[in-house]
Amino acid sequence: MNNRLKEILNTINGFYLYDDDMAHKYMSLINEAIEILRGIEAPPTSMLDDAKNDAITELCNELASRMDEGFFHAPPDRKKSEFKISKMLVGVFIGNVLSNMPPVE
Repeated sequence: MNNRLKEILNTINGFYLYDDDMAHKYMSLINEAIEILRGIEAPPTSMLDDAKNDAITELCNELASRMDEGFFHAPPDRKKSEFKISKMLVGVFIGNVLSNMPPVE
């Protein structure tokens, strides 16, 4: 679970040049990350629990508002800009969860 989240984050961070196919893959990775995050067990009100819940909320918001179907009808420059912003936010939230996960023993 932890390793797959790292793989998703690394893949997202590797998206440099925008194209619509990449955006579809990106959205698919966000959905996969949300499912992984929902499966993480954390003590209530712990830093990990807070980070996980924040990440789920923000990733869902990215898909619902910024990366919705209207996104693909925007002008190319706007898509590039919105994609960059989304990628940065998603990276921060996934990274925050990973940094609060207990070390693997």
